[in-house]
This record gives sequence, structure tokens and C-alpha cells, in this order.
Amino acid sequence: MRAGTLQDWHPVAGELVEWRPVTDARHGARDETSPVPPSPLQRDHLIAAAAKRTAGEPHRATVMSTTDLPEPLDRDSMAAAITDFIAAHDELRCWFDVDGATVVRHLAAADAVTMTPVPVGDAPSDHGRLLDYLYERMAGEAVHDRLPGLAVGAIDAGTSYGFYVIIDHSHTDGISSILALGEIFARYRAHRGGPAPELLPARSHLLHIVEESDATATLSADDPRVQRWREILRLHDRTIPRSPLDLELTGAQTAPAAVVDRPMATAEQTAAAELRAREHSGSLLGLIFAAMALAEYEMTGDPQYFVATVMSTRDKTELATQGWLCNFAPISFRVDHPDTDGPADTDDPVDMDALVAVATEAVRTAKDLNTVPVHTVLGLLAATGDVVLDDGTPQMVSYFDLRRLPGIDNPEMATGRLLPGLGRTRNANLWINRDADGLRLMSLYPDNPTAAESVGTFHQRVTEIVAGHGAES
Repeated sequence: MRAGTLQDWHPVAGELVEWRPVTDARHGARDETSPVPPSPLQRDHLIAAAAKRTAGEPHRATVMSTTDLPEPLDRDSMAAAITDFIAAHDELRCWFDVDGATVVRHLAAADAVTMTPVPVGDAPSDHGRLLDYLYERMAGEAVHDRLPGLAVGAIDAGTSYGFYVIIDHSHTDGISSILALGEIFARYRAHRGGPAPELLPARSHLLHIVEESDATATLSADDPRVQRWREILRLHDRTIPRSPLDLELTGAQTAPAAVVDRPMATAEQTAAAELRAREHSGSLLGLIFAAMALAEYEMTGDPQYFVATVMSTRDKTELATQGWLCNFAPISFRVDHPDTDGPADTDDPVDMDALVAVATEAVRTAKDLNTVPVHTVLGLLAATGDVVLDDGTPQMVSYFDLRRLPGIDNPEMATGRLLPGLGRTRNANLWINRDADGLRLMSLYPDNPTAAESVGTFHQRVTEIVAGHGAES
């Protein structure tokens, strides 16, 4: 399993198969609203998605998983597997009505959706036309106001097939999308006559939302975690993080996104770098953030590193829950003289081991702050004037060790890919993943020559630092 882009997926030619609901279950449940509101992350996404639809922008706010398997496809067994998968997860049986700032959740019963295979002709031989077809399904089916808000299909070549699942981002995050692929195929093998699927524990995503809301209802501005957020924001002019690289954008301006996907370090380099980091009170993740901070410092001269990172909020009862179970937390530290509060001095070499230790401590702080939803914290701080909010999203870095995924060696996971939607951006967000081959980096950035050069230089320097860290032991 690795992250990638839809443009890089080239399934073997064959017949297009779609799995569609037999009937539109919304008609029977249109007036049955759920008392559970969207989570704050969902609400922001839904309002933005509705506004983009009104403005005529293409829908790309999805998460997609693909795989390619060298075996015949059993279409009916796959239909049963997808039906069971949707029935098992309440979030996948939800859809939303959005009217301005008002968002209403609807929830269908567990038996409301039955999927059936529908052949729709041969796949286009031209790759661009195949992508157009997939984008059309994305725009028409993997949307927030459809039940189910996902599109599932295959390119059936007879002796092999490519398979895909596209889910609207309101219902999923990256981990959920990967887990969806694994669970569908576990159920598929059982329907083909295999043993009962061994599934990880999963519970209601809606219950997760309610419990999270209840747990933070009494959160106050005096909470130590809110105070730590306040301290960090004051170091950065009370604003959320933005990319400091030259992206040829100003203010809230956005641009169509381009994507880069590249290796960072081999498995051997990664292991050596991690070992050195641990020998100096650090971690591999601390090294990655230290490398990015140092690269930015060298390019901009700013010693204050600041970025948002994505962290999971799953507990052990939610290992297979489908939904948006993540949060944003700040990573903030100084690059110059990392073990002191001293001033910047670009003439002094940076002690990389000390910087990695400081970055690792910043990661520990972020993990502590991950226990409170970012929207709740920022709401409290906005009320006291301690943060200046805007309508944009923060500069973000995500890290995930794919080796920890259940069933990672199963065939569908071995050839699987996680494909984020490609829309517009104002930042240069990064997804860094570790797998059996080492570390790999993917980034979305504004599609212009200035940004491409700036981001390319940055990625190259980060790669050099991380890959070479273990060699300097």
C-alpha cells in the first residue's frame, strides 16, 4: 500500500463494472433526520463543498483507494461484500442537506442499501478518457447528499481486474479509506466461500462524535492545553500555519494543485536514521519534522518552525470504524540553538541531534494537544482574540506508518494505493508514509513554475537530511 495519484493508476483494459444501490433509500428516510450533527471537521467540509458546487467548481474532495488483482472477479460476491460493508458502518449510511451554514444529517437503517453489479461497457483505451469517467462518477456519486456517498467499481479484464472505492471526504479520512479496502475484500473472500472474515473492532462513528462533543462541552480557556495552544499561536502572530515557501500566491488566493510523489529514504536508510534519532532522545517523526524545519530555515531564514499535523483520534474500540477520526495539532519549535531560547545565528551550524530531540518533544506536545478538538480550541481562542481565523486551511504534514495496517500483506493491500482528491490549494501540504521499502513523500502544491521550483528544492533538501542522517552516526 502506498499513496499516489489517480493519474498514475493504469489498470488493465477490460469491462467497466459499477456497483450501485438497487433503490434510492433516501426516499424512504428523507424526513428522518439524525439528532447527531456533523462533527466540526465534517461541518467545515460540507459548507465548503456546497459553496464550491454553487460556484460551479469540480468536486474533488474525496478519498480513493485502488488495487489490482491477478484473478477473476466474482461480481455478485463483491456486491454482497459492499452491501455488508455499508450496513456495518453508520457513517456510510448518512447523507447531508446543506443550506448556507445549516447542515442536517440523515441516517438510513442498516438494511436500507443493497448493492448490485452493473456492467457499463468497455473501459476507454485512452487513459485520459478513463480518468474523465472516474471523475464523472466522483462528481455524481461520491458526494455528501447521496446515499451511499461513495462510488465503487472495477475494470474487469477476465483473468484480472482493477478495483476502486471513491468516498466523499465528509464520510472518511485516509486511514478509513485504506481500512475500507481491506474490509471489503475480507468480506468478499468470505462470500466466495472462505472462512468468516476476521474484522477489527468497530463502533458507531456517530457515537464517537457525540462523545467527543460531550467531553469538550466544559472545556474552558483556562485549560492547560488551550493555554499551550495560545502560547504557540502568540509566537506566530496569532495565525494558523501557512507555507513559508514562495508559492506565488498572496492572502487567501488559491490555485489548481499539482502533485509530486517521490521516495525519501530506503528501508535501510530509514532504519539507520531512526536508530540514530533514538540514540539521541529523538524519534523518526522528530527527525522528519527537524529536517523540514531546517530546510525551511535554510531557504527563508526564519528560525521559527510552525505547521499543523494530522493525528488519529481512534481508540482500541474503533480500529476499523469508518468516519473522520482525526484531529489537527500544532508542531512548533525553533531551529537555531534548539536547546535554548537564543537568537538566530545563521553562521552557526545546527546541531542536528539536538534539533531532532527538540522536534521530538514538539511531537509529544502535539500528541497531548490532540486530546482536544482543534475547532473547540480555536473557538475559545477566537473569543479572547488569541487567534485570527480565516477561511483557508493550514499548512499540513501527515505521517503514517503503513506497516502497522492490519492485513498489509494481503494481495489487495500489497498492490493498493491511497489517492487523495486533487483540487485547489494555497499551501504545499505533505503526506509522508513509511512502508516496507522505506519512506515516501507526496505533496500537493500550487501548479505554477515558482511553486514547483521552491517545493522541489525543499523536498530535495528534506530528503537529503533524512536519508543521510543514519550515515552520520
